[in-house]
Amino acid sequence: MLSTSHNRAYQDFLTLLTKFVEKLAKQEQESPQSEIEQNFHELSSWFAENVAQLSSQDLPPAIASRWQGVQTEILREFKLLSTDILFLAASRQQTTQLKRLKSINERLTKLISYCQIMLKNDN
Repeated sequence: MLSTSHNRAYQDFLTLLTKFVEKLAKQEQESPQSEIEQNFHELSSWFAENVAQLSSQDLPPAIASRWQGVQTEILREFKLLSTDILFLAASRQQTTQLKRLKSINERLTKLISYCQIMLKNDN
């Protein structure tokens, strides 16, 4: 069972990821990359303060190992998402931008699924 702080962090992160996906879908049609970057910067700051700093210290040994595996994947996927955002910002051709947006959406989907795994383990 996850601690209250872990559970809350993943629940909030899931909510923020879902909102980011919604904003991304709206902005994708209008294509203002600066808004996407700004929204991601806010998400990234929140992530660093609330999810990246979580540790297995407060968790029972029975779930700490599994938690660590999923947490590692979340951290890895978020770093890759950051890279995709940078590549999107650097892209100039519409086809490249669309590829980057697709990659960003795939990474967000993975992050959402990892949060769901963490929350599911808590029930």
